[in-house]
This record gives sequence, C-alpha cells and structure tokens, in this order.
Amino acid sequence: MSERNLEEEQPAAPKCTPNYDTSDPLQQEVARILRGFKNDILGITFLGNDGVLRSLTADRKVLSAEGLSPELIEAFLARFPEEYKAKMTDPVFADGTKTPKEKWYEPDPGSLPEPLSQEEIEKVKNQPEERKNILRRRLQEDKNLLDVTGVLA
Repeated sequence: MSERNLEEEQPAAPKCTPNYDTSDPLQQEVARILRGFKNDILGITFLGNDGVLRSLTADRKVLSAEGLSPELIEAFLARFPEEYKAKMTDPVFADGTKTPKEKWYEPDPGSLPEPLSQEEIEKVKNQPEERKNILRRRLQEDKNLLDVTGVLA
C-alpha cells in the first residue's frame, strides 16, 4: 500500500474547539501573549494574584511573564471551565500592568506554586522511549518549548 493510501485511511485528528470567542480582541491578545511565551515541557502557565501571567519551569523559575489588565485577566479566566474556576481559593487579581516589571521575573516569596516533585520529574524521565520521542518531536517543532530539566536527554 502506498504512503498516500495510508494517509488517506487515517482518521482525522479530533479538533479542539475553544469554549471562548476567538474573534474577541481580548481573546486574541491573550492568544498572542501565550504564543510568545517560552514553555518548559514540565512547567506550567500561572496567573498570580499580582495580575502577572507567567510561564514557570518545573522548579518554578520564570521563563516568560506579562502583566495583564483586569480585562485580559477576565478573558484569560474565561478559557477555563466553571467547575475549575469554582475551585480557585483566592480568585482576586491585581491589575498586572501596575506590577513592577522586576517583580514579573522575581515575584515575592510564596507567591508561586510549589515546584514539581522529583517523583513527578522521574516519571517523565522513566517514560518509554516512544513517548519521549513524541516530546522530542514537539521540541523540534515548537521553538518556544524547552526541556529545562533535561528529562529527555
């Protein structure tokens, strides 16, 4: 069977439909910010109570940050399901545009979530090579995706 026939027989990958209005200028701005962020494959994107959206490594160092206006904070939070937002323990956010830029990368102690446990890091290190190869391909395809902890080495 030719390569072309194999491709034709493969079912189309399911499309992820956002639960927010992608034509909304605020959502487009949130998307622009997120696209520009560097991301650790074991890291997280975190919105702090200081109104700053940060991309954090597994050990919670800041890779990228942007202070969000109250309108952008609302747009960012609109991307999450209601049941997730209901679990937020302190959903009050400052105007991130007023947070000093030096605090974007050096936030106050205790304002970031706990680092990823060594146990969780080891789980990724010990994954089958097939799974790690998928992550390696993603690293090659996305210039903003990084392996800061070296779990794929």
